[in-house]
Amino acid sequence: MTKRGKILRDTSASNGLLMIEGQQYPFTLEGMWRSDQAPRTGMTVEAQFAADGSISALQPVTDAQLAREQSELMLAAARAKGGAFATDLVGRLGVPLLAGLGLLALAWFVLNSVVVNVGPQYSVGLSFWKLLGVLNSPDSVMSSLRGGSAGAGLYGLLAVLALLAPATPRLWHDSRAHLAALLPLVFMLLVALLFYHSIGNAVDEARSSAASFGGAAAAQMVEEMQRSMQREAMRAVSLGLGFYLACATSVAFAVNGAIGYLAARAA
Repeated sequence: MTKRGKILRDTSASNGLLMIEGQQYPFTLEGMWRSDQAPRTGMTVEAQFAADGSISALQPVTDAQLAREQSELMLAAARAKGGAFATDLVGRLGVPLLAGLGLLALAWFVLNSVVVNVGPQYSVGLSFWKLLGVLNSPDSVMSSLRGGSAGAGLYGLLAVLALLAPATPRLWHDSRAHLAALLPLVFMLLVALLFYHSIGNAVDEARSSAASFGGAAAAQMVEEMQRSMQREAMRAVSLGLGFYLACATSVAFAVNGAIGYLAARAA
């Protein structure tokens, strides 16, 4: 039988003393110590017990082994806590809601919402999150087309809040809480309107600048050029899987939220 203990007194002056499970055991180097490393106070050791209950052999436990075992214990505890948290989360929110939130997060943060055909054999995909970065910093559009990503800023915070909004009825037991499920769809529509508005502002600014230098004729020519460039740009842009998945999930959340609100009001 093997047990672990700690050395209370080393063998530098006399017999050593070992503490195992609250009991003290004397030990000696001769015939018991199984290591080239000298025993020292505070060292963790493994003791081999004979049939009569006496210690027959001692060997130190290395620091590396202790660290590995401690890491394994911490990992096991973290897994247990993570499993308990996941179970509690599923119990509180339910599998359908969690699945819907996961699909929406996948559509917004991972999958491409739009694909821009930059060249005959080259296209760049932009997720909804990257589009928020472009909306937050319009000057970053070229960086995004090269694969970079700008910070989403306030739009990113609003996106996270809108993503979590469908879980509101689980936390706030009020009929109005069901209306929070409409926020993902409303947020997507708001982002689309902001993009449309920013494009319109760019056209108006270019037309005003041309009019100030060349009059109405120049302004008209610049406007036509801008419109032509916009049409060409729109032909180069196609919708990605992320857009369709986000729309389907957001519409499903909105419908369920509206039904839940009406049912709660009726009750």
